[in-house]
Amino acid sequence: MKLTWELLIKHLSEHEPGVKVKVPKDRLEHPLKVGFRKSVGLRFYRKNYRLTLPDGRCVHVEETRRHYLVHVDARDPGVSPIGHLREDAPGLWTALCAGIGMSAGLLAGGKDQKHRGLASALGAILGLLIGFLTGRWGRK
Repeated sequence: MKLTWELLIKHLSEHEPGVKVKVPKDRLEHPLKVGFRKSVGLRFYRKNYRLTLPDGRCVHVEETRRHYLVHVDARDPGVSPIGHLREDAPGLWTALCAGIGMSAGLLAGGKDQKHRGLASALGAILGLLIGFLTGRWGRK
Protein backbone atom coordinates (compact mmCIF):
# COMPACT_ATOMS: atom_id res chain seq x y z
CA MET A 1 0.00 0.00 0.00
CA LYS A 2 1.34 3.41 -0.96
CA LEU A 3 1.31 6.21 1.54
CA THR A 4 0.07 9.55 0.21
CA TRP A 5 1.86 12.85 0.63
CA GLU A 6 -1.44 14.39 1.69
CA LEU A 7 -1.79 11.96 4.60
CA LEU A 8 1.88 12.34 5.63
CA ILE A 9 1.68 16.15 5.53
CA LYS A 10 -1.51 16.10 7.60
CA HIS A 11 0.22 13.88 10.18
CA LEU A 12 3.37 16.06 10.32
CA SER A 13 1.31 19.25 10.58
CA GLU A 14 -0.11 18.01 13.86
CA HIS A 15 3.40 18.05 15.41
CA GLU A 16 5.93 20.77 16.19
CA PRO A 17 8.07 21.88 13.24
CA GLY A 18 11.23 19.83 12.86
CA VAL A 19 9.78 16.42 13.79
CA LYS A 20 11.31 14.09 11.19
CA VAL A 21 9.77 11.02 9.63
CA LYS A 22 11.80 8.49 7.64
CA VAL A 23 9.79 6.90 4.83
CA PRO A 24 11.02 4.26 2.36
CA LYS A 25 11.06 5.76 -1.14
CA ASP A 26 8.90 3.00 -2.57
CA ARG A 27 6.01 4.02 -0.26
CA LEU A 28 5.58 7.53 -1.76
CA GLU A 29 5.47 9.15 -5.17
CA HIS A 30 8.51 11.20 -6.09
CA PRO A 31 8.13 14.71 -4.59
CA LEU A 32 8.48 16.48 -7.97
CA LYS A 33 5.47 14.54 -9.30
CA VAL A 34 3.17 15.97 -6.61
CA GLY A 35 4.10 19.65 -6.62
CA PHE A 36 7.32 19.91 -4.61
CA ARG A 37 10.13 22.13 -5.93
CA LYS A 38 13.85 21.48 -5.85
CA SER A 39 15.58 23.17 -2.95
CA VAL A 40 18.70 23.07 -0.80
CA GLY A 41 19.30 22.00 2.77
CA LEU A 42 22.07 21.80 5.33
CA ARG A 43 23.10 18.47 3.81
CA PHE A 44 23.67 20.02 0.40
CA TYR A 45 25.00 16.75 -1.03
CA ARG A 46 21.49 15.28 -0.85
CA LYS A 47 18.57 16.13 -3.09
CA ASN A 48 16.13 18.41 -1.27
CA TYR A 49 12.54 19.34 -2.08
CA ARG A 50 10.03 21.76 -0.55
CA LEU A 51 6.31 22.34 -0.70
CA THR A 52 4.90 25.60 0.64
CA LEU A 53 1.88 25.21 2.91
CA PRO A 54 -0.93 27.80 2.97
CA ASP A 55 0.11 29.07 6.44
CA GLY A 56 3.71 29.96 5.38
CA ARG A 57 5.30 26.78 6.67
CA CYS A 58 6.77 24.23 4.28
CA VAL A 59 7.34 20.52 3.99
CA HIS A 60 11.05 19.77 3.56
CA VAL A 61 12.12 16.47 2.04
CA GLU A 62 15.69 15.15 1.99
CA GLU A 63 16.22 12.26 -0.40
CA THR A 64 18.68 9.52 0.53
CA ARG A 65 19.38 6.38 -1.50
CA ARG A 66 16.51 4.44 0.08
CA HIS A 67 14.44 6.91 2.10
CA TYR A 68 12.81 10.29 2.23
CA LEU A 69 13.46 12.22 5.46
CA VAL A 70 10.46 14.50 5.82
CA HIS A 71 9.67 17.32 8.25
CA VAL A 72 7.75 20.58 8.38
CA ASP A 73 9.70 23.83 8.69
CA ALA A 74 8.19 26.75 10.60
CA ARG A 75 9.04 29.11 7.73
CA ASP A 76 9.48 28.48 4.04
CA PRO A 77 12.85 29.90 2.89
CA GLY A 78 11.22 30.87 -0.41
CA VAL A 79 8.72 33.05 1.47
CA SER A 80 10.88 34.27 4.39
CA PRO A 81 14.60 33.48 4.13
CA ILE A 82 15.54 35.34 7.33
CA GLY A 83 12.59 33.88 9.21
CA HIS A 84 13.59 30.40 8.02
CA LEU A 85 17.15 30.82 9.28
CA ARG A 86 15.97 32.17 12.63
CA GLU A 87 13.33 29.47 13.20
CA ASP A 88 14.55 26.38 11.38
CA ALA A 89 18.35 26.77 11.24
CA PRO A 90 19.27 28.69 14.42
CA GLY A 91 22.88 27.45 14.36
CA LEU A 92 23.41 28.82 10.88
CA TRP A 93 21.60 32.04 11.85
CA THR A 94 23.85 32.52 14.88
CA ALA A 95 27.00 31.82 12.86
CA LEU A 96 25.87 34.31 10.22
CA CYS A 97 25.28 36.99 12.88
CA ALA A 98 28.70 36.28 14.38
CA GLY A 99 30.33 36.64 10.96
CA ILE A 100 28.56 39.92 10.32
CA GLY A 101 29.59 41.17 13.77
CA MET A 102 33.20 40.16 13.22
CA SER A 103 33.26 41.88 9.81
CA ALA A 104 31.77 45.04 11.27
CA GLY A 105 34.39 44.92 14.03
CA LEU A 106 37.18 44.58 11.47
CA LEU A 107 35.90 47.61 9.61
CA ALA A 108 35.41 49.64 12.78
CA GLY A 109 38.87 48.71 14.12
CA GLY A 110 40.66 50.74 11.48
CA LYS A 111 44.27 50.10 10.50
CA ASP A 112 45.69 49.55 13.97
CA GLN A 113 46.11 45.77 14.34
CA LYS A 114 45.58 45.80 18.11
CA HIS A 115 42.30 47.72 17.90
CA ARG A 116 41.22 45.85 14.81
CA GLY A 117 41.66 42.44 16.49
CA LEU A 118 39.85 43.53 19.63
CA ALA A 119 37.04 45.16 17.64
CA SER A 120 36.57 42.05 15.47
CA ALA A 121 36.50 39.77 18.55
CA LEU A 122 33.97 42.01 20.29
CA GLY A 123 31.92 42.20 17.09
CA ALA A 124 31.88 38.41 16.80
CA ILE A 125 30.81 38.02 20.43
CA LEU A 126 28.09 40.63 20.00
CA GLY A 127 26.97 38.91 16.79
CA LEU A 128 26.81 35.55 18.58
CA LEU A 129 24.73 37.08 21.34
CA ILE A 130 22.37 38.77 18.89
CA GLY A 131 22.05 35.60 16.83
CA PHE A 132 21.32 33.51 19.89
CA LEU A 133 18.76 35.94 21.32
CA THR A 134 16.94 36.59 18.06
CA GLY A 135 16.91 32.97 16.83
CA ARG A 136 14.70 30.13 17.98
CA TRP A 137 17.11 29.20 20.78
CA GLY A 138 16.65 32.56 22.49
CA ARG A 139 12.87 32.16 22.68
CA LYS A 140 12.61 28.73 24.24
